[in-house]
Amino acid sequence: MSKATDSVRGTEPDAGATSIESHAASADSVESIESLEPGRRGEILDAALAVFAEKGYSGGSMRDIATRVGVSEPALYRYFAGKEALFLTLVRVIATHLRNEAVDILRAVQPESFRVQVAAALENRRQRITLAVPMLRTILPAAAHHPAVLAEIRTVVLEPMLGELDTKVAELDAAFGLEPDSASRRARVRTFMALFVGSLATSVVFGDEPDEATVDAIVRIMGWEGRV
Repeated sequence: MSKATDSVRGTEPDAGATSIESHAASADSVESIESLEPGRRGEILDAALAVFAEKGYSGGSMRDIATRVGVSEPALYRYFAGKEALFLTLVRVIATHLRNEAVDILRAVQPESFRVQVAAALENRRQRITLAVPMLRTILPAAAHHPAVLAEIRTVVLEPMLGELDTKVAELDAAFGLEPDSASRRARVRTFMALFVGSLATSVVFGDEPDEATVDAIVRIMGWEGRV
């Protein structure tokens, strides 16, 4: 963890922050789709990711994937109904893994160490995005042009994460003595997610780490000033 992260509250990283850092170590070990989806299906998905990363979803073909795997094109259809089914499986496997990592990190956040843990989570996810660039470069452009891909991301990642974040915000509100109505909390949850994801994305683009400022903004907007 960076010194900037350690200094958010002027303390050494606590157990919660350390548990978040452990996800960075586990993320480093995920070098292929086959490590997430063992066997021939994982091998095919790895080949598909390489093909789509090189040629894009529209440009890549089942024949290209079969060639990379070293099998005949008809052999692929024993595992996947077609290119779209294969690509949606690829999206689902990657998105599920990234979502599960994020859920574990979110559930570990505690009221007494909120600032340190959220700053650590920003740094952790930044590292993870760097590792996942080939995957994201393949998936995101396809999501913009293929409704089925966008629907898969919404179902597998966005909606579950909103639910998890809503639960965590309700828990933190209670710990901080706040009792907002459900509509207000939902709006704050969306704002929390927008700030976190927006800061993460722009920090990767600009090559900076405004984590402390992002945490301060989250605390203010959530109404937790003086409590965290």
